[in-house]
Amino acid sequence: MGTIRRVTRNVKRWRDAGQAVRWVAAGMIEANKGFRRLKAHKQLPVLRAALQARHNRMTINPVAHVTRAA
Repeated sequence: MGTIRRVTRNVKRWRDAGQAVRWVAAGMIEANKGFRRLKAHKQLPVLRAALQARHNRMTINPVAHVTRAA
């Protein structure tokens, strides 16, 4: 968002929504130049599985309601 703010800070008039969209799009194109490529994309499923396992360990499992016989 910083790049978009930098690109759009000199805009003096926002005439209509279409013009605002064009300015934001220009900012996004400029920001795209600074994005980095994901190098280890093949390892994403391993990361996802590890994060899911950690989430499952950290989540408190609700205890089922137990009824006692009289």
